[in-house]
Amino acid sequence: MFLFHWQNVVDFLVLAIAFYVLLLWARQARALRTALAIVGMHAGSLLARRFDLIITSWVLDTAAVVALVLLVVVFQPELRYALLRLESLIKLGPRPGAALKAAYQEVADAVFAMAAVRLGALCVIVREDSLEELVTGGVRLNADVSTELLEAIFRKESPLHDGAVIIDGRQILRANGLLPLSTRTDLPLMYGTRHRAAMGLAERCDALVIAVSEERGEVTLMHNREARVVTDGASLVVLLDRLYSRPPMTPQRRMRRAVTAHLGFKLAALGMASTIWIFSWMDTGSTIRSVSLPVEFVNIPRGMDVSNQSTDRLDVQLRGKSWMMDTIGVARLVARFDLSHAHEGSFRLMVTPEVLNLPPGVIIDRVSPEAVRIFLKARVRTKP
Repeated sequence: MFLFHWQNVVDFLVLAIAFYVLLLWARQARALRTALAIVGMHAGSLLARRFDLIITSWVLDTAAVVALVLLVVVFQPELRYALLRLESLIKLGPRPGAALKAAYQEVADAVFAMAAVRLGALCVIVREDSLEELVTGGVRLNADVSTELLEAIFRKESPLHDGAVIIDGRQILRANGLLPLSTRTDLPLMYGTRHRAAMGLAERCDALVIAVSEERGEVTLMHNREARVVTDGASLVVLLDRLYSRPPMTPQRRMRRAVTAHLGFKLAALGMASTIWIFSWMDTGSTIRSVSLPVEFVNIPRGMDVSNQSTDRLDVQLRGKSWMMDTIGVARLVARFDLSHAHEGSFRLMVTPEVLNLPPGVIIDRVSPEAVRIFLKARVRTKP
């Protein structure tokens, strides 16, 4: 019999969230297959234990550990970036406006310098929407925004000049990223591949996209389905600052985005967590442990007392996984009987898993005595 408590729900949610974060990071680091292989080997190890395949279980566990170590070593830069992103996300308060304006100024100086010499460029400024499913390819940089670096990226001799740079806050995340092309038929005929890519991304998310025309030497800012030509750097900085500092989302929209964003990864994380959870509880006979538990009565009706208690301790033999025994601390368990619905009289209280508050996977193998007899009587009031 499985009994679910709030602790079990929290454990399952933490496991699902951990898988979700792992999948997101693995996709960004191009390590999705490796991460899925590690989870699969661990699930296979749990299943092998269920059928007493000791050697197979040991091999799968060892392979999973080795793969995890290799994952950490090979993708160390990506892990470092993920930790830096986590640190920035948990900081309280909005991003410093002065620092963002300084980054915008660097971008504006770079794009107008490139426009003056007819050098094509494509810059994407990330806002709230994730671009991981829209922007493909590219080389991760994780470098501070600077005019010199942007100009160096888009020089003709640079191997990164063809794609777009992705800017998040004060950092250039990636260069040479590939953007989705717009399929609109109402775009100006003078728009080439670069401008169609800029509009293709801008109409799919809330990012701000700056396109520098190589033929016309002009700077165009695209947002949603709109495009506007900007004539000078100061105007571009003002536009970026105004568009980036959008009013906060409504709670309904924020909740909808939290549910629908990366829905496939969330469903996959729930499936993986369910698989590990099920395999973890399939085997309930790995360890037997005997303990002596105290008896406790709670929610005793007002004006009532417990008397003629047959025993104050129970000898219980539990069966379950050894790690689960250690986790719940069986030595600290208490046989707790709820008397909230009791009335005056004699009762025979049976010892059930609910009384011991046992988690799934731990069962009562034997208990002595099997019931506790008590007599509930009204408290005698002494006359003053």
